[in-house]
Amino acid sequence: MKKLALTSLLAVFAISTANAGTNFFVGGSLGFDFNDGHDNTITTAPEFGWKLNSKWDLGAMGEFTYVRDSEEDVDDVYLYGAGAFARYHAAKFGDFELLFKGGVELDFVTADGHTGTSLNAAIIPMITYDVSESFTLYANLNFLGVYAGYTWENENVGLERGWGFGAYADSDNVANTSDFQIGFTYNF
Repeated sequence: MKKLALTSLLAVFAISTANAGTNFFVGGSLGFDFNDGHDNTITTAPEFGWKLNSKWDLGAMGEFTYVRDSEEDVDDVYLYGAGAFARYHAAKFGDFELLFKGGVELDFVTADGHTGTSLNAAIIPMITYDVSESFTLYANLNFLGVYAGYTWENENVGLERGWGFGAYADSDNVANTSDFQIGFTYNF
């Protein structure tokens, strides 16, 4: 079944690339936080997608985060998930552009051999810079946005069952690269 799904996905990419010219893109972001406390975090988030028109992009993303706690009795934590996103191109200033990225993601957290699950949706702003026609740098401004999510209870990893909604703006950690993920896309 996995081979059939992968083959189908590759066929869609091949058809889209052949028919769409420069409408297909791949890329991803990297975030990290090495602080004076005990937690050190590394996040990677690959993505691929299609430019539907000059205003909208659609795509799929994955995310993997590793949290290392230097305390002896605390296990490492793994966060991972996959989802879909849409990006709206709001304003262009020369080679810079402001976008809003909305996504839905199924996330998992594993610690001490136990796994918890949540389903999340968020809208965040991003800034892009076109280095060339094929190469774009971007920054996800994860410290600013709105979100909604549902978490399934798992006491073993400290998760309580329930819904969460909100808007957030964290000006204290603007330079924290785990909240300010830097990435790139390559446009075919």
